[in-house]
Amino acid sequence: MNEDMKIAVVGDADTVALFRLAGVGRAVVADDDVGARFDELVTEEDVGVVIVTEPVAQSIMKKITQVKSQKELPVIVEVPDKRGKMEEWEDSIDMLIRRAVGVEI
Repeated sequence: MNEDMKIAVVGDADTVALFRLAGVGRAVVADDDVGARFDELVTEEDVGVVIVTEPVAQSIMKKITQVKSQKELPVIVEVPDKRGKMEEWEDSIDMLIRRAVGVEI
């Protein structure tokens, strides 16, 4: 990944606000157009990681699956929102690591 790559976040207003405070510059608050806005983010050349909250990910799962199967970048990471479960998040990270390096941690 190029050092100029950006991180983007897509989620509810609270989650997006927290990531913006942490320095994430590209942020999309989920609305009726979230699918189209996600499509725009994943085609931007300088976006290397897209963080998506689980509820949003569920609503656009077909798009996420398509991007993951066709492109190496951006890496799409699903995270829980303020109501999410950490166990599911840990399983998702474990799966990403296994897929990337072929080793279970």
